[in-house]
Amino acid sequence: MLKGISSDAVLAGSHNDISPDRLKKACNEFESIFITYMLKSMRTSIAGDGVFLNNNAGKIIRSMFDENLALGIAKGGGIGLGDMLLERLKI
Repeated sequence: MLKGISSDAVLAGSHNDISPDRLKKACNEFESIFITYMLKSMRTSIAGDGVFLNNNAGKIIRSMFDENLALGIAKGGGIGLGDMLLERLKI
């Protein structure tokens, strides 16, 4: 899970204690979460999946699949959101 940045560090502008690796990981995780929500929104726009996986177990399976797919997309280069965030947050 992501660790929060204290508000004092943000207000004072002293974010030298954040390592580049932690920042990159946080940006990639954010991109993965964004892609997960994008996939979830795309699924709701589909008329239906038929009879297969329409119960609660099917919903859980689809949700887990979407999360793993999003993680794979983000690790494989993603959609560029993580890189843009990283560039913007670097100092």
